[in-house]
Amino acid sequence: MLFFRRHKSLNKEQKRSHVEHRRVHLANERTFLAWIRTAISVMAFGFIVEKFSLFLWIDYTKKLPGPKLSLVISNLLGIIFIGLGGIMGLLAIVRFMHVEKEIENNTFHPSEVMDVLFALIFLVLSAFILFYVFNWHSLLLTYRN
Repeated sequence: MLFFRRHKSLNKEQKRSHVEHRRVHLANERTFLAWIRTAISVMAFGFIVEKFSLFLWIDYTKKLPGPKLSLVISNLLGIIFIGLGGIMGLLAIVRFMHVEKEIENNTFHPSEVMDVLFALIFLVLSAFILFYVFNWHSLLLTYRN
């Protein structure tokens, strides 16, 4: 619906550009959908990590004396993943709309800022995963001895 409403307001030059560059518009849409799938995957992974803390809590109450730090880290990490996935989705929408306008105006230039933002989000996610895995293994080694 938004597509049709937005394209009704295009002038003749923009409509002609849209038809001539339909492959480029479709490629932009595929890129947008790929980023949305990635954002949903990151959010789903965050949900799984956050729910995994329930299993950690059950395991700790049965066997170990009570290291609650990993539970807090698991909850926090899950919430961070869900939040960063949402931010990625919003950035994908902003990027799609910006590139769409540039294609219609025939002024497209790749955005280094958005690419850097997406790369930073992935680096932050990777750092959190590494911290979590390292912390989890060190806790297990501590309580096994």
